[in-house]
Amino acid sequence: MKVFIYLSLILTMAVSTFAADVWKNFGRPYPVRSIIAYADGVLLATASGVRYVTPEIDVLFSTVTGMETSSFYALAQCDAGIFAISEYGLIAGWNMETLNWNIVNRSFVSNGVRIVQDRVIGYKNFLILAFEDRLAFFDTQSKRAVLTVNKVGKNSLLATPVQALSVHNDTLYVAVGTTLYKRYIDWDNIDQEIRLVDPETWIVEREGEIVHTIAWKGDSLKTFPIRGQWHWDKDGLLTTAVQDSSDIMVKGKTLLQEFLYYEGVSRIRWIGLSNTYAFLAGDYFLLGYDTKKKEFIDYTEYSTFPLDGTYEVRPKAGGGVIVASLEGKISHTVDYVWQYRAIAEEGYANASSALSNRMKVLAYLPPDRVFYHIWGRGFYLYSENGHKLIKNTALEKDRCFHGSSKEHPDFVVTAGSTVAPDSSGFITTASTNDGFDLIYVTKDGEFSCATNVGTFDFSGPVVATRIDGSSDWLVMVSGRNLASYETEGALEIFRVADPAKRGGRLEVLEHKVAYSAFKDTPVDMAYDAKGRYLWIVTKNQLEYWDLDKDSISTPYVVKGVVGTEYTSAEFDVLGNLWVGTTGQGVYRLTRKGVTQDTLIARQFSVRNGLLSDDVLDIAIDPVRGEAWFSHERGVTMYKRSDLRDVSATGKDSVKHDLIAYPNPFRLGEHRYITINNIGAKAVVSIYNRAGHLIRSFDENETKGGSVEWDGFSKRGNIAAPGVYWYVVKNSSGKKKGKFILIH
Repeated sequence: MKVFIYLSLILTMAVSTFAADVWKNFGRPYPVRSIIAYADGVLLATASGVRYVTPEIDVLFSTVTGMETSSFYALAQCDAGIFAISEYGLIAGWNMETLNWNIVNRSFVSNGVRIVQDRVIGYKNFLILAFEDRLAFFDTQSKRAVLTVNKVGKNSLLATPVQALSVHNDTLYVAVGTTLYKRYIDWDNIDQEIRLVDPETWIVEREGEIVHTIAWKGDSLKTFPIRGQWHWDKDGLLTTAVQDSSDIMVKGKTLLQEFLYYEGVSRIRWIGLSNTYAFLAGDYFLLGYDTKKKEFIDYTEYSTFPLDGTYEVRPKAGGGVIVASLEGKISHTVDYVWQYRAIAEEGYANASSALSNRMKVLAYLPPDRVFYHIWGRGFYLYSENGHKLIKNTALEKDRCFHGSSKEHPDFVVTAGSTVAPDSSGFITTASTNDGFDLIYVTKDGEFSCATNVGTFDFSGPVVATRIDGSSDWLVMVSGRNLASYETEGALEIFRVADPAKRGGRLEVLEHKVAYSAFKDTPVDMAYDAKGRYLWIVTKNQLEYWDLDKDSISTPYVVKGVVGTEYTSAEFDVLGNLWVGTTGQGVYRLTRKGVTQDTLIARQFSVRNGLLSDDVLDIAIDPVRGEAWFSHERGVTMYKRSDLRDVSATGKDSVKHDLIAYPNPFRLGEHRYITINNIGAKAVVSIYNRAGHLIRSFDENETKGGSVEWDGFSKRGNIAAPGVYWYVVKNSSGKKKGKFILIH
């Protein structure tokens, strides 16, 4: 229990570096790529970070804990300790005293070359890293690469990467192609091993067979043509795991339990032997096996996040978000706890179609309606935040919209849905081979269609707003030549009569098409209601449409953004435009002055706390003051005070009741204390019982109507336990309150 509390405190300090900005990652730690046993537990390198599991602890280390990336390919142990190696070679060291990770070296990352999965080994004070085009030797003492070779024997590693590695009695064994090479190395003077690149210095140990695993039984060399694990202990007892075979053995004992196998072959790829437990892992599977009690514990489920392959994210009324996955599952948050996984229809999912078409089909209507689409299947309407299905159009034949073609009348596709401007329902489309259909859906599941109204056959994201001074709606649709987002297209604009004034019928009054100079299809769109501009991201362009003009414009200057592939866009309460990208994280774009043509960018990446630099969708939650970003392996939450809409707490006064929570504030159990309802343009000061100022927050840190304190003084010291006073001041007055801090 002491270890768990201490670890929680470490993670608390890592997540909240200062009160105004908080990052959280939510992801499933799969697939597993490498494991290594440690003490009574096991460390696992995964696509979402490094997971540490013991019978008492289950924690995931990722970007919010200082890892700078979440995609790890290998774990290795040498005399200097345990190291985690990322997809592109970032090296982190495991601090066995604090149970945390420290970045050791970043030099390999700039090469942009991947590590061969699970092909890093440790020997003495060195790590030997197999990249896809080279073999690197890293000195953990000097924390630098001492030697790199791109050729082993006569084999170029650029043409044929390393398949297996091992070191035995100072001799390095490397399998490349159908040849197993060996070479003695003077490890104490490895930086002088310049002849390592000389093919004549390598000895061919075996030839004519593919080797994917090297093992040792004492001094006897064992090689295997498949990836797996064979380990003989000092007593000659074998521990082995080979995925897709029938062999699972722990210390000479064969395990035959049915749940370890699928259709007769092993689900296990690695076995890590700790002090008491054997940890059995597959790509998406983790079990603990008590070798004394002969009992299994299932650690497969990681409780903090229930989805794989997340794609779309939308804000919920009252705070939090709802998320759709590539698997066709839907989940939502209640105070950062993820709820029930709804499944649109068993056996159906958007999967790769969501990515190839940049689908934006998840829509949320307060208080609890959810609208969704499965590619080729139909539309789904839920209540209770996705818990209760109201309508599934795939089960209906009598419908007003078309399939994608006359030959496939039941194959229904769209890439966009949104909420109706009057919150009476939803607006979506259906692609056809004669111009797409425009569709209105009430919150009770009644459909009305304007068929074949699109100039283009295919459609993408949809945005809708009410026209000023009128009850009519303006519906803006991304028109596409093809289903893919990598095609030509334009912005289709419809003036639509309010269905409530047409007996629930959708009627198009006007229709026009706006083109940009690039003729790219819009990938996502965000409407700036204050400025009456629709901002558009195509694959490679940032554009905007003035509602009073006929054509689409491009900003003259976007400072800080170069060579970007865009994926998503959303506005915050201050009018900043957030855009997601592939490979560059997310940018917050701020207009310079009143013009739309000069934008200043601030970039956020895995170095800041993103789970991944590939951002698929964005949602801004103005209630809690949070930006949410979806990635293929999970979601990221970024909390900052200026994202919160303070309209409910007053513009410039402290007229609402102040509240501080949790009270008492238990440092180590709670990440921070929140002082809420402070109003805008406020200054907050925290004093100890003696009246000494401990921490203060100026107007720039209190823009969202609240402030969060992590328990540290302005000098970075942990505040002492006791009674504290907080004082809130602005132009309208001063109020104060108190709370208790407990260690």
